[in-house]
Amino acid sequence: MDVTYTDEQIAELISERKILPDNWRSQLDKDNSLPLIGENGNRFRIITRQNRKYLSDFSVILGVVKPKTNVLFRLRRYNGMPKRPHNNKIEKQKIYGYHIHYATERYQKIGFDEDTFAEETDRYHDFEGALQCLIQDGNFELPAQLTLF
Repeated sequence: MDVTYTDEQIAELISERKILPDNWRSQLDKDNSLPLIGENGNRFRIITRQNRKYLSDFSVILGVVKPKTNVLFRLRRYNGMPKRPHNNKIEKQKIYGYHIHYATERYQKIGFDEDTFAEETDRYHDFEGALQCLIQDGNFELPAQLTLF
């Protein structure tokens, strides 16, 4: 199977500086997406989703749009509590709690979705916490705060 991005390229995309617009939070409600251009010209998108009835069922995603396409490659996905356990197919490991999905070269090579691999986390326990983790991990720069003289 073809590999879209190597592990090194994935790490470079994640570490690429991404500046959030002034109104980023109001644009990014719980069922929305926010397109961004990275410092190196890559087109990124933050996508959020939250179940209105079961608030612990959510995803916060950082993706990059593949060049010359509109296809999103998911670099990271911060998930809430699953209704059923997540299964890391290569490692034969089940995850029951909050977890972060990582794009990997090895999962692409054998034909799985790029972000099939995940690790359990205690870094967040709700949607807002997952969004903050994505902002920290994805090398996002918050807009400069206005100061009054």
